[in-house]
Amino acid sequence: MTSQMASDGNADLTKLKFYHGVQTREDTQLLMKDAQIGDFLLRTSFLKLEVKMIVYFCIKVCENDIHHYLIAFRNCQIVMKQELMDREGIKKIIESKPFNSFDEMINFYRVHRLACGIRLSRSLNRPKYQLRNSEVHYEESGKLGSGNFCTVYRGILKRGNREDIVAIKVSKQTEHPDPAQIMETKKELFAEAKIMIAYNHVNVIKLFGLACDLPPFMVCLEFCNGGSLESHLYKHGNEMEEFERQTLLIDSARGMRYLHANKCIHRDLASRNCLISAEGFIKIADFGLSKSLGADETKFKEALKEAPLVWLAPECIQKESEFSAKSDVWAFGVLMYEVYFNGAKPFSDEKDTSTLIRNIRKANMPLIDKRTKIPKMIELHSSIFTRKPEDRIDFQTILEKLVDSLISHDPLNLAKMEVNKLDGVERTKMPNICVEPEKMPRMLEPKSSHHSNMSNMHMMKKRDRNTGKKWANYNKEEKAGGGNSWSKNSTKTQSSSH
Repeated sequence: MTSQMASDGNADLTKLKFYHGVQTREDTQLLMKDAQIGDFLLRTSFLKLEVKMIVYFCIKVCENDIHHYLIAFRNCQIVMKQELMDREGIKKIIESKPFNSFDEMINFYRVHRLACGIRLSRSLNRPKYQLRNSEVHYEESGKLGSGNFCTVYRGILKRGNREDIVAIKVSKQTEHPDPAQIMETKKELFAEAKIMIAYNHVNVIKLFGLACDLPPFMVCLEFCNGGSLESHLYKHGNEMEEFERQTLLIDSARGMRYLHANKCIHRDLASRNCLISAEGFIKIADFGLSKSLGADETKFKEALKEAPLVWLAPECIQKESEFSAKSDVWAFGVLMYEVYFNGAKPFSDEKDTSTLIRNIRKANMPLIDKRTKIPKMIELHSSIFTRKPEDRIDFQTILEKLVDSLISHDPLNLAKMEVNKLDGVERTKMPNICVEPEKMPRMLEPKSSHHSNMSNMHMMKKRDRNTGKKWANYNKEEKAGGGNSWSKNSTKTQSSSH
């Protein structure tokens, strides 16, 4: 892959604080939406017909207009090409004088006007969540899984004197790539991660950041030693005591309550998408189908072409599916079934999709009464499955009822938990039984040094799932993979197609 970034002995752009990596014009518009006139950043992109990187100096010239000036490197010097349109509507290129560095060019245009008539003001530095590619390290031996557009590795994120073990999603590079394919891969890889940027909770998977200096593009996430909850239930569910099942559900409910407090509808809550950390905590993961609602929104309608049927609420299985916090609550009821039946799914023996849909629409769901003797747990599970979403309880109520049902508050029960059998996992903390609504959660706002550089960007991805029957595009031959099981026992990560 050729690049003007390193040609003619030019210094490494990635060391510049205002270099934002590979970004499209649309990305830049979002990055600079809160910028002031004269603010600027540096980005790279690709030629449309050739896999060759080019450098743009982007400047906000008025409220809704950003100019993208091409940077050329000649004999170790920098030249900025400013494209303007004359009074007759004819485009013309005005080249700057050569500069020895970007600092020299920026200082010059802070005093002198650009061809568009403005002076440079402040640099928009890269936000904290944007990592340098050089900070992310992995080897082929650390491969955890692979999907359509990325491969997942266990690796290390090195920033200053700090090192974190992370799961790294790395964009795949084909033998004969084209610019459109490269940018679509970046879009797919980053779409889910951008939803997670602001979240900061012990029961939600942590995003460390995104790296897009150059291909391959990378996403760094919290590495969970214990793997997926689904795998744990399969392997150790038979020996699991009631206390552990309740603890796992309390963790999950607490994570979901946090997401809903932040207007996030997960839409894919299931044991396969809950990971187990080194501390034995449940982490809500896989935001590939998630959507953040506006301040005044409580629900939205959207047709799903493919989704795991048994986790969908009645209002979700219609021509125009409706999703809300209450549809996540329904999915939590299915998660409770999984936890009590050691990873098994409701209606696992039902082969007739029409019968399955009919049962869901009638809220005729199998309960956990055969697997627990605690009346309050049975009552809670039953109360979740209502036909109308407005009759369904919320996660605040779920959490209160789970805590009220907890059979023991004796820390000695921690030693009996099956999660302690997982390599690298030790549960030493009791479940958090505080049910008071959390204060407005502390959000890790994505900001540059001067401005907010990110808005909520969301994109729905069609994803194959490894369990459950499909709504709409029902597929009898279930596909392996699915979700972001960035963990030690992952074997495959299923991702969306282009």
